[in-house]
Amino acid sequence: MWLRGILIILSYLIGCFNTGYYYVRFVYKTDVRSVGSSVTGAYNVSKIGGKMGFVITFVGDALKGTFVVLLCHLLKLEDSITMTCILMVILGHIVPFQLKFRGGKGLSTAFGALIAFHPLWIIYWIIIAILLLPLIRRYTISCLFALLLLPLAVFIENYSMKMVVFMLLYAVVISIACRDNLKDYLNTRAYNGWNKDKK
Repeated sequence: MWLRGILIILSYLIGCFNTGYYYVRFVYKTDVRSVGSSVTGAYNVSKIGGKMGFVITFVGDALKGTFVVLLCHLLKLEDSITMTCILMVILGHIVPFQLKFRGGKGLSTAFGALIAFHPLWIIYWIIIAILLLPLIRRYTISCLFALLLLPLAVFIENYSMKMVVFMLLYAVVISIACRDNLKDYLNTRAYNGWNKDKK
C-alpha cells in the first residue's frame, strides 16, 4: 500500500516538471508565462522558441506521462493505480506547486501517458480530432473536443466502467485547464454568427 501512495505522489511531482517553462528560462532567460496565453505549453513556447521550442516542449511533456505509465507497468501495478498516477501526472503539469500552480494545460502529458497505457485510445483520439478539425478549424479545440468524446468511444468499445470514468476525469480536468481557449472559441463563434445575422 505504501508503494502505491509514494508512486501517486511521485507522479504528481514528475508532472510538475514543466518542460516549456524550464526550456525558456534556461535558453531565453525569461518566463514563458509572461507571453501569449500565459501557460507553459508547447504552442505558447513556440511564440518564443519557434518550432524547436514546440517540439522540445511537446516531447518533454509527453515523456512525463509515458514514464509514469512505464514505471507502473514495471512495478506490475493494477490498472486503477496506473490510471490514478496518470491523473496525478496531468494535475502536476497543470498545477505545479513550485510554479505557484500555474503550469500547462495537460494535453501533451495526457497524450504521452495514454500512448503508453493504451495506444488504441490515442488512435481514437487522433481520428476524432481529424474529423472535427474541418468543422472547428482550431487544432487545440479539436483535440479538446475529441478528448471529451473519447470516454464515449471507450464505453462503446466495451471497456470497464472504471476506465470510462477515469477517461472522463482526464477530459474534465484538461477542459478546465483549457477553459480560456474554450471561452475564446465560443465567443468567436457567437460573434461570427451575430455578424452573419446582421448581414
